[in-house]
This record gives sequence, structure tokens and C-alpha cells, in this order.
Amino acid sequence: MAGPGKHNHPVIALALVSSGLDSLLAARLIKDQDVEVQGVTYLFSFDIQADRERQEKMRALFDSQSIPVRFIDISEAFLPVLKDPPHGYGSGVNPCIDCHLFMIRHAGTLMESMGARFLITGEVVGQRPMSQTKPVLFHIDKASGLRGLILRPLSALRLPPTIPETEGWVDREKLRGIAGRSRKEQIRLARQMGIHGYSTPAGGCILTDPEYAGRVKMFLRIRGKEQLTVPVLRLMRVGRHLWPHERIHVVVGRHEEENRILESFEGYWKFHPEDHKGPLVLADGLLSDEDIDCAASITARYSGPRRDERRIVFEGARRGVRVVRPLDEETLEAWRV
Repeated sequence: MAGPGKHNHPVIALALVSSGLDSLLAARLIKDQDVEVQGVTYLFSFDIQADRERQEKMRALFDSQSIPVRFIDISEAFLPVLKDPPHGYGSGVNPCIDCHLFMIRHAGTLMESMGARFLITGEVVGQRPMSQTKPVLFHIDKASGLRGLILRPLSALRLPPTIPETEGWVDREKLRGIAGRSRKEQIRLARQMGIHGYSTPAGGCILTDPEYAGRVKMFLRIRGKEQLTVPVLRLMRVGRHLWPHERIHVVVGRHEEENRILESFEGYWKFHPEDHKGPLVLADGLLSDEDIDCAASITARYSGPRRDERRIVFEGARRGVRVVRPLDEETLEAWRV
């Protein structure tokens, strides 16, 4: 049997990578063993601008290590999992186990077309309490249909040998046995490898953010799973969100950039001050003149200095101007999510 790095045919591995340090280190550990590493990153386009910036940073980082990365948007395909995760949610609306299993399975379908023999992930045993415990990792290996083909180089010495190791495609002795939530060993390894410019550890994906998760949960409770779409999930990232009524959802732009983003959403009523000095406001579920006045009063409240009355332009199922008083702060607070 040929030893590591000595193969009749090039060994190709597919690496699940992100903007964090762990996946880059995992990919480098295998690349340094003369294995051709191809990276893939899965995107959830709930924030298009943030995704764009993330891709640019990742390209620069992985290009510096000569590791090509392919970006795949799986927002629509992942939506059924987000709506009804078999393993449940974490602290927010984050279906961590099902999310990871979904990406592993998808990567498994790519392996054959790319000629890859095995899959690399940057997981560290014990780093995340919901998705990176040993029992969960073993479950993912089995449920994905890729048992033995998922190599976790940073924690490999704490896990059973995988096929890439037993077949001699990689040298197990050159892998690591990192565990736990501390980042010291990863930072030390990055320094040894001359890796710089990586992102600092964050608090998790947007689905774990308390404010964002609260908005999504409110939407699911009121509107139901069937109406949760990718555009709705993008909308949850922007502005102030208010629910004056279980039928009515209002989103208020907080600054010019958010007004520009809100302008791109279709199918909503739109409100703004007649002099355009103030927010753009989206509203959904308006059925009566009273509903229109409610959304207009919210718009007036955020339209500069408080006045007795403001002229608010609206368009939706019909167009017009409403002269309304700004809504009081106590009522706004009761409706804000």
C-alpha cells in the first residue's frame, strides 16, 4: 500500500469551509500531506450584502493558501429544514444538527462529480454543545451515509481512524487531537503555518441572534410555516419590526441604507413622509383605512421632529396621502419585536 503522499493517482478531498479559522486549518493540514483540497462553502442569502463581503474575504484568505473555494447558495433548498427540523432548534431558530447534516449530505453528492475520495470538516470535539459532541458527530457520520469518509483533522486523534487514514491517503500522526472551546491551540497552529487575516470567532450564525430569532419566531407563530420564504428571512435582517395586529406586520427603515434595501421588496405597502425626510416603511396585512392610518402614524413617529400632524404618502393596493399624528412611544414599544 502506498504511504501518505505517495499515490498512483492524485488524492482529492472536498473540504467544507467557512470564514472561520478552524476549517482553514483543517484544509491546510490535509493539503500539506500532498492531497489536493477543494473547498466548498454553503451560503444562506438572508443578508445579500453580508454574503458578498464574506465571499470576498474568504476568497482572499483561501487564495493565500492556494485552496480553491466554490460558493453554493442553498437558501431555498434548506428552507424545509429550517421550517421543521427533525432534531429541533438551538437557542434561536438554529437547527444546528440538521443544518450540518444537510450540508454534509449535499457535499457527499458533490464528491463523485469532483473526483473527491473523502470529506474534510473543521469541527472540533466539544466546541459547540449542540452539534459537535462525539455522539452527534457519530450520528451525522451514520445518517449522512458517509461513515468513515468524514475526516476532522483538528480532532482526529480523539476520534476513531477514518478510511483516509487506514488507507494511507493521509498520515494520522500528522493530525491533531484538539478538543473543547478554547482557541489557543488553533491560534498557535495558525501562527506556525503563517496564516493571517482570518476572522475572529463569532457568536454563531444569524439564526442564533436573539433579535433575529425573535422576529422569525413571531412570524412563524402568526403567519405559519407555509408563508416563511427566503425573501421574508431577508426582511427579518432589516429595520425595526412591529406587529400592531396579528394581521399587520410593519418594518421601519432606520437609515438611508436600510431604506434602499426595503425599496427592493415587492408585494408590500410602502409609506414615507411627503417631503422624503424620514424612513421608508413597509407594511403587510392592511385591509382597511384604519390599518393604513396605523402604518402612516408609525411612519410619522419616525419622521424627524415630532409635530402634531405629518403628511404621509402611501402606495399598495391603492395610493394616496394620509395626514396623521405620530403614534405614541408607549404603543410602539408594545408592538415592537
